[in-house]
Amino acid sequence: MKKCPRCGHELKDDENFCSHCGLDLRNHYHRKPNNKAMTYLLYVIIFFSFITIPLLYSRILSGMTGYETIQQNEKVALPAIEGEATALIASYDTLADFQNQFSNVDSIVENIQQYEDSLAQKQEGSWTKTYVIQVTDNYNIYYDLTYQVAVDEHTTLQIERSFDRAHSYNDEKITMIKNDITTFESLFLSDSQQQLFQKFSGSQNITTQLMNDFQKRQDEFEKKKETLGHYGMGNYDEQSSFVVYPQQKNFQSKLTYVHTPQEYIDE
Repeated sequence: MKKCPRCGHELKDDENFCSHCGLDLRNHYHRKPNNKAMTYLLYVIIFFSFITIPLLYSRILSGMTGYETIQQNEKVALPAIEGEATALIASYDTLADFQNQFSNVDSIVENIQQYEDSLAQKQEGSWTKTYVIQVTDNYNIYYDLTYQVAVDEHTTLQIERSFDRAHSYNDEKITMIKNDITTFESLFLSDSQQQLFQKFSGSQNITTQLMNDFQKRQDEFEKKKETLGHYGMGNYDEQSSFVVYPQQKNFQSKLTYVHTPQEYIDE
């Protein structure tokens, strides 16, 4: 038996409300857990601990001293790639931090800087740079490099270069972004902007065709522009696209071209 904490009326153990004053007892009394169930759960946890802890310890030991040194931020030579990746062990957002961690990555840092110089030669201006360099426990490295430069008041050019040390992929994405556009005609690249775009994309007709096809959809755009959703409206060809998005009261257009360069930056 239990008593109501407000009026003192005696109650049955399974009652949720006081039959005398109506107090909700669920916030005052909690049933004790099933001891047998808890004991069983404890045995299961202990059993699996005996299995998983030695395996985890073995995995840590097999990671070599380089892994431990990376965690301690001591400069080491980057080992060769071994096996499959199971975890991320380090991440860097500057080339300096990456170079300060490993004693044998000077050439890759130099190649990245040369790549950046080649971008600046094609388009002058103040390029912003964003680095995501991730090292996995098999010592593969994933590089995601993003660069942006303003072309004019409403237009930004963005280059994204992604590749890995194991050479399992190698992508370059070129995007021309036009912001705060108020008219249908202004969504598209001018002749000079198209010439600039193809400085980076190389000779290709996909992006021109995507814009030409969208220009034929003006009536459809005018009908949909007031209710244009988050995913916008666009034309697509494999990984390349021309898409128009709502942007407050105006619009944004993105022309994107994705291709695989012939060479890796780290070669």
